[in-house]
Amino acid sequence: MKTVQYFILILCVIMVMASPVLAKGESCADLRDEIKQERNLLKKREKLSQALELCPLDAKIRYSYAYAAERLRKYNSAQSNYLKATELDRNYAKAYFGLADIYMVLGNAKSAIGAYEKGLAIVPQNKRAKTSLGLAKIKYKAEQGEQITSAEFIEVMQKSKNKETTEGAVDGPLLRMQIHFHSASSQLSQQAMGQLEGVGKALEDRALKGKNFEISGHTDNTGPPESNMVLSKHRAEQVRQYLLKTFIIQPESLVVAYYGDTRPAVPNTTIENRAINRRVEFRRLEP
Repeated sequence: MKTVQYFILILCVIMVMASPVLAKGESCADLRDEIKQERNLLKKREKLSQALELCPLDAKIRYSYAYAAERLRKYNSAQSNYLKATELDRNYAKAYFGLADIYMVLGNAKSAIGAYEKGLAIVPQNKRAKTSLGLAKIKYKAEQGEQITSAEFIEVMQKSKNKETTEGAVDGPLLRMQIHFHSASSQLSQQAMGQLEGVGKALEDRALKGKNFEISGHTDNTGPPESNMVLSKHRAEQVRQYLLKTFIIQPESLVVAYYGDTRPAVPNTTIENRAINRRVEFRRLEP
């Protein structure tokens, strides 16, 4: 029994000795200042990891760690640490804005709206956040199947910035639209034609002259994958053909892509989610 107790005591001592400790007279603020001087992103993230162990309740260190993770495109890590920073400091506007940006990258416009609004309640003069909030609201409206204006389509395609992101990230000049087709069909409903009116007028506008766009079709996971792939292709093609027939648009400016049920926007776990996944996306292509 004494041997076991002795072993446990030795193990505890080793763990304590191995744990990072602040140097004498050093504070979390000193650590933050030291990390600011580091220019190498990977080294900075390593130092931030150590700093988090020493100062887990420091909101600014938590924010800096999240920002470094975002730059490295580690979006899940960035999201959890931005969120933790807002929990540690309810008045930390930058953390709310960082969290909202991640929600946008991951395609969660609804949560992004909430985070931008919380940050703007603290610093209402932040112009970048105001612009981003406006874009999030347009994207959310389109995702819900509501009609958008040509000005709103142009705003998303002009003001959203292209970023090099991981596969599946949806930030930038992209708009998800829940287009209303007839059930299990690629035929556009009257409601769908109304939804596409703003898009067509925007594509005619001089503001988007010379820009090229991908129209991609997506389905939920109801039905065989092969059938879903064909259906998504036909729906994207129908949207393209309708726009070309109804509006003055150069045919070469619109290309079609189709993914069936392979790229769900949200898990296919509810009726509402499956409706969101039955969508058409417009993405502005780089020259």
